Amino acid sequence: MTLEDKKSESTFVFLLILLALGLGAYGLSSSVRSRVNDYVRALRAAHEAHREADIHLANAKQAPAQVDSRIDAAIAATAANQRAAQNTADAARMAQTEVERSLAADSAAKVLEREKRIEEALSSLGVGQCGVRSYERVTSQIKDTLLRKLHAEGMTVTGDDPWDIDTQISGVKLRAVWDPKRQVLKLIVTASSLLVPCGVIWQRIDGALRSIIGS
Repeated sequence: MTLEDKKSESTFVFLLILLALGLGAYGLSSSVRSRVNDYVRALRAAHEAHREADIHLANAKQAPAQVDSRIDAAIAATAANQRAAQNTADAARMAQTEVERSLAADSAAKVLEREKRIEEALSSLGVGQCGVRSYERVTSQIKDTLLRKLHAEGMTVTGDDPWDIDTQISGVKLRAVWDPKRQVLKLIVTASSLLVPCGVIWQRIDGALRSIIGS
């Protein structure tokens, strides 16, 4: 943890302590106490998710050269960042004071900034220079329909966000991770083949997607 991170951590803890002390310093009603307690729990959960996401993101950049390990770390960072986003949204919904709104806004900014860094990390992890494909407007129903379609076309789909997809063609395999908040599905080639160029891989996947979500 850098000195800047330690300062940020100390500031966050200090502000949470002030909020907690404020509960007993004034004659607050039970409903107000309950709201502030819920707010503090949500923000603390967001803070823990932020820390976890940063650890995974660091691993995605610094892990050994094994691509699978780095992809797993990037996907874990995505999942943790999504939890941070959800908890931040919960805190923002309950925030009523300037301090509460400011803390929630800072947390939201961290989520957005980390999304960009995760995207950059994922973009560097495509095996065989196939890169990463992102598909927008992928709802839960579309995601489930796509996975069923890939399975129906002879591909083996295992796992549950992330999903591992074996195309059954020359050892080509992919990994899919879905962001329910942004409704974005990312596909990463985890094993490629000189017999199957990247263009052929994406053509087959894109065809399946276009038939479901349109062009």
